[in-house]
Amino acid sequence: MAYRRTDRMQQRVDERRQSILHAAEKLFAEKGFESTTMKDITRAAGTSIGNLYFYFPNKDDLMMRLIESVINRIWDHEFDPGEYNLTINPLTHEAVDDYLKIQAFFANESFARNMLNIVPHKLFRKHILRFMEQMSRRRYDSYGERFVYMDQDMVLAYHLGGLLTVLERVLIGELDRTPHEIGMFLAESKLQIRGLSREEIAVILEEMEQTLKVVLTHL
Repeated sequence: MAYRRTDRMQQRVDERRQSILHAAEKLFAEKGFESTTMKDITRAAGTSIGNLYFYFPNKDDLMMRLIESVINRIWDHEFDPGEYNLTINPLTHEAVDDYLKIQAFFANESFARNMLNIVPHKLFRKHILRFMEQMSRRRYDSYGERFVYMDQDMVLAYHLGGLLTVLERVLIGELDRTPHEIGMFLAESKLQIRGLSREEIAVILEEMEQTLKVVLTHL
């Protein structure tokens, strides 16, 4: 008879895996990736070393799954103008959503700084960029008409590679910019790439600022 995992069993597996990820996230933020051992994570998660390796074959894999989990948490919070009784330009909608994701990233700054320490490692940087590209491509599929005259692969590579570099430089103090300034720059740069005029960009950015005044008062 083939082994079948029941819904309840799957729920327990997911809960154990999430418990390990939560413990690892806390330890990486407190001690750093390099200083945290798999035994540290085992103790913090209240599990056995065998159980830990059942879910994650090594610390690198655990970190990559954790990065995916954190990025998913940020990406899954899609801005919905309808929740605020707003009717706005679709480009403003996208810009506000990008802005809020940048704010969410910096709201978890301790983990962001720890993630920064592993970004220079080629394996991690490649994995982060590839995962973020998958998330972005899934999102931009609904915006297909906005990229009809553009090379979407180039757009994604340009934005994600550039954005990761900006985040790195801000976190290490080489670039003195606030999360607000980064979010506004990201919005404006996307509009420029689409070839909008300065006047059109100014109108969208103004609508974005007005929208954020409403949204941020409810957060």
